[in-house]
Amino acid sequence: MMGVNSEREVEISQGPSSKVIWTDSMGLERTLIVPPTVYPPREDTTLLHRALSRLKGKPGRLLEIGTGTGAIGTSMAEIGWEVCGIDVNPLAVVAARGNHRNSGVFEVLENNIEDLEVHENGAWDVIAWNTPYLDAPENHSSSLGPLEEAALSWEGKHPIRLLIELASKKGMLNEQGCIIALVSSGDKTNIELGKAIAEGWSIRPIETRCNGGERTTVIALWKGWEWDPIVNKSVSTTMDVLDEKDRPGRCAIAKEQFGGYGRNKDNWISKEGDITATWRISGPNPPHFGVESMHMAASLAVIGAISTWENEDYEFTTWKNSQKSKLSIKWPNDIISLTSGEKVAGILLHAESKGEEIRVSCGIGINGVDREVDGKVIKGLSNSGLDGLEIHLHRHLSSWFDQHPRVPIVDQQFLQRRWWAASSKTQIIGEKRKRGNKPCLVSKISEKGLEIVTNTGIEVISGIELTE
Repeated sequence: MMGVNSEREVEISQGPSSKVIWTDSMGLERTLIVPPTVYPPREDTTLLHRALSRLKGKPGRLLEIGTGTGAIGTSMAEIGWEVCGIDVNPLAVVAARGNHRNSGVFEVLENNIEDLEVHENGAWDVIAWNTPYLDAPENHSSSLGPLEEAALSWEGKHPIRLLIELASKKGMLNEQGCIIALVSSGDKTNIELGKAIAEGWSIRPIETRCNGGERTTVIALWKGWEWDPIVNKSVSTTMDVLDEKDRPGRCAIAKEQFGGYGRNKDNWISKEGDITATWRISGPNPPHFGVESMHMAASLAVIGAISTWENEDYEFTTWKNSQKSKLSIKWPNDIISLTSGEKVAGILLHAESKGEEIRVSCGIGINGVDREVDGKVIKGLSNSGLDGLEIHLHRHLSSWFDQHPRVPIVDQQFLQRRWWAASSKTQIIGEKRKRGNKPCLVSKISEKGLEIVTNTGIEVISGIELTE
């Protein structure tokens, strides 16, 4: 964080405190005392509170970094959470303690995130932070003091890196705990989140907001699916390796696949250096996603995995696609290189039902090496091999499909918009296809699903029904 000018801080801190009425995400109003130099609750405070109020499971133990006036800490304590708020600003510590109405457990400490040690009561279920990123509001009547500026700006290590280092301390975050952080979009944030994926973290946007071009997102980070693959030298198809005992997140990988199949039962034959693998993504409980959404999420997972594996920019926090992306999606299951216009990867969903139990698996094939198909050379991703890409696929699939005990499921509208942004650059989108016997065009993704245009009007598809 930024250094503190003590003389300036003393000058600002001698000003009067103010009263602010904050309406939380549940519509409850609170009158808060805000001393000078303390960051007051604003729209971003409400956005973070809304995300925290959506957490699954019973209230647990919450650590809030940069508690400020204690608005969030007080609100969460009132609904049963055991909260500890920390802040580097002593006036914020005093304000948070004073604003707490003694309803629930809310401890406030003067401390820095980098100096935190494990609490005497044990690990935290959630670590939350409205990370520094904002500019001072234009209508602010006085200049900001250094400590309030520290709540708005940062230097040195990225806040996401500080959170990961904190959560990685032994005994700091519960095994099934999570980080909830409000961040702004941007290259530095995306780079840090890409590093987090490589280090074994799953990432999921929970809430998004755009204000005057500044987009902020609340994201969850957690240690997702365990990496424990079943590796075979040679199989007919990896789809046959997993059985009903295998949990979501279980993966089967083959060095060689000689009897695989893709969409429309086309042969799916691998070469040395390719990736052929299948993940169990749901079951035995029915999936939260419909078929279209599962295809969208799996396709985005493949694009994300290739991007972070290649250390290229990938957009984690907004629905927009990275301007630097080399990949796009052809509905419903092909990953297309924008450089060559050729397919470089594909997915295939397979569902099995037994009574009320439904298990869904996702097969993924990625061309590592160049190959000749029907006399035409098809480019692969890398003739030097795809070592390590499987783990990136695992983390990105976990980010979309893992049903974490705390983290809310993926927002359907965000998923649809994210998929459409990633697929809209593919030239084949919009070309003629058929649904049944009727020619149609892929039109757009809406809240209702995939809309298509036929010669009888606009229809919404409820299943994977398009053919070439």
